[in-house]
Amino acid sequence: MSAQKKKQPPMRIQNVFIFLLLAIFAISAIFLTALSAQVYRDTVDVSGRNNTARIVSAVVRGAAQSEDTGIASIREEAGIPVLVFTNDYDGEIYYHRIYCAEGYLRESLASEDREFEADMGEPLVEAVSFEPAIDGNMLTVRITLPDGGEEQVYAYLRAGGAAE
Repeated sequence: MSAQKKKQPPMRIQNVFIFLLLAIFAISAIFLTALSAQVYRDTVDVSGRNNTARIVSAVVRGAAQSEDTGIASIREEAGIPVLVFTNDYDGEIYYHRIYCAEGYLRESLASEDREFEADMGEPLVEAVSFEPAIDGNMLTVRITLPDGGEEQVYAYLRAGGAAE
């Protein structure tokens, strides 16, 4: 019996090998999970930034195209630069305003008898600043986002009548 025990390999080396193999697998799994989480986080950040850029572009271009029968102007209302499209609907004057206030790009539609208030518009996306400019029939809007990035949107005012 003692001769058979000497012929078998010691169990300690097999146990250590199995333990090392499991440890390598566990470390690899943790590393891959951490790497995947970072890739996912970066993808979400880029997607959110692209979504914000699309919203900003759609709001400005959509307003310029849908309200292009009226007069586009840039005003300072309550100390805020505001892009205003003025339209006459059945004898009533309405202002379609796009501006940045309280950390958001905002949009509002109000009759001329309603006084402007910074919080009256619907918040669309987070924004730090809003700088519209009109040069002839070309509308240029520069928006600074909370992450420091800037978006520039250009729209051609087909109906003309743009005033600054």
